[in-house]
Amino acid sequence: MFVQWTPELELGNSLIDTQHRMLMLLCRKLDIAIKTRQSEQTIQRVMLELKKFTEFHFISEQNLMHEIGYPDVVAHTQIHTTLLIDLQVELSRVRHRAEFPEDLLYTIYNWFNDHVQHEDLKIAEFFRNSPDRPIGEGLYAQFLGTPTTQSAD
Repeated sequence: MFVQWTPELELGNSLIDTQHRMLMLLCRKLDIAIKTRQSEQTIQRVMLELKKFTEFHFISEQNLMHEIGYPDVVAHTQIHTTLLIDLQVELSRVRHRAEFPEDLLYTIYNWFNDHVQHEDLKIAEFFRNSPDRPIGEGLYAQFLGTPTTQSAD
């Protein structure tokens, strides 16, 4: 499997797009670790890194939804919760050799692409028209190196 970032994954929110790129980078890192036959311990550490960053990203995205008044925040949060539960089960199966790391990577990568292009796109569309802005949005350019039209908080 070749893990890559594609333009279809850009949502137009610098913070979320940066985090999505980082998630894709971690998927690619896991892909490389598997393909280069890194030790089981190394692959386990990369999987943990991916899981922890996913947890961080979900909290960050949920905060953004609350800050802009996104109406479907509860349903979207439930989708995140379900994925984290599924991810924990998959990680456990890999640790107990009931599943291969490649299977986990395939599941995450496909879920990620589908989720971003469908569920997260709804947030992006709402975000563009929301009068409520996320906390610190004006700082995105300074910290993420991306242009912004909002003033610093």
